[in-house]
Amino acid sequence: MSRFLTLLVLIGITLALLSVGEGYGGRGGAALLLGFLLLAAYLAGLASNAVELPRITGFLLLGIAVGPHALGVLPQQAVVDFRLINGGALALIALAAGGELRLAAVRRQLSSIVSILSFQVVIVFAAVVAAVYWGRRFVPFLDGSPPRAALAVGLIFGLVAVAKSPATTIAIITEERAKGVMTETVLGITVVKDVIVLVLIALLIPLAAVIADPSKPFSFATLDAVLLSIAASLAMGIAVGWMLTQYLRRSGANRVLILLFTAFSLVSLSEQLGLEYILIAMTAGFYVQNFSKQGPRFLRALEANSLPIYALFFAVAGADLRVDVLPSVWGIVLLILVLRTVALAASTWLGAVVVGGAASVRRHAWMGFLAQAGVTLGVANIVRDRFPVWGTDVATLIVAMIAVNQLIGPPAFRFALLRAGESRRVRGSLATARLRALGNAGAA
Repeated sequence: MSRFLTLLVLIGITLALLSVGEGYGGRGGAALLLGFLLLAAYLAGLASNAVELPRITGFLLLGIAVGPHALGVLPQQAVVDFRLINGGALALIALAAGGELRLAAVRRQLSSIVSILSFQVVIVFAAVVAAVYWGRRFVPFLDGSPPRAALAVGLIFGLVAVAKSPATTIAIITEERAKGVMTETVLGITVVKDVIVLVLIALLIPLAAVIADPSKPFSFATLDAVLLSIAASLAMGIAVGWMLTQYLRRSGANRVLILLFTAFSLVSLSEQLGLEYILIAMTAGFYVQNFSKQGPRFLRALEANSLPIYALFFAVAGADLRVDVLPSVWGIVLLILVLRTVALAASTWLGAVVVGGAASVRRHAWMGFLAQAGVTLGVANIVRDRFPVWGTDVATLIVAMIAVNQLIGPPAFRFALLRAGESRRVRGSLATARLRALGNAGAA
């Protein structure tokens, strides 16, 4: 309660300072809001931990509360301006994701990763496409439209249903210090799925445009461009990883600053070259961890950055979520979310059973795939621009789905890690219990 009250006082002081001055656009307004966001998110994370929720849930809720669609402490222009900072934060998170993905773990879980990923993509995609198509009469902007329009919309929602948030996954794994079979499997699937989703975007968006309007020709040019971008991003990631390895091996001083510089440089450079900075960062982190001896030093430097980076990234992400649209679309969103959740659980279980996966993977791993952000928001923006007739309505539904999944995903994954016994807290409790048992046996 004291943290919550402190947070309220901080919000009040910030609002007063903004009203006395010239607002966000005035001198020092951006610095004030950035400092406020970091401190407020930190307090919200502590409050969230106090009620047994992940810190990033507190960060997200704080962002929603102070964002332009709620209290308005953070205006829309500030959210737009802070996206550059968010890009650097996401690059750092991607470096950590690659660094946590160990080649030995991938080899151990390769059959589970391939099997579960295949079943997820096919079952989740097919289930959502079929549901949208056959249930088009219950979708207001599709009622009365030709079946081809419903199929085009179904393809887009199927694509969105497959996507997930790598940032959320790595944030929860880092916070819980999670280790184990399920953690390795979820992380491996998350990284590979991010690449698959990029390819699906390049393939399915043009296909949906042709289905919606047969007069438009289909071209593989976009797909070719994406595949070339992916290949170039992987190559650049290897180069960046090699350079980081050389620096860490020869010097290692100012590692935190070097990684910050690397992350923001990747964002700027990838925008100029048309590459995927998330993929570059993941590949670089994977290279450092698996093809050098600098992996532990690399991860320790990233962990030193983790708290303020996660606080800022997820707070701004929360402020960017349009939760105000939920009341008008809750029925359709709820239907798709329930179907997606059931399909994820069924496909993950089936994929694990086929290859004889661990019990923890069969029972709990599906909860690691609920959260969405990043790329999914990009799909919403593309759809809004490419489909003038119903694009805005579809984008609104996508954003509403992201808002709900991003709120329920982190607590669900944390719960899964606890139930699987892979969270640091559970491992510590088990170790303590074993020591006590050994002590009692020795006394007896």
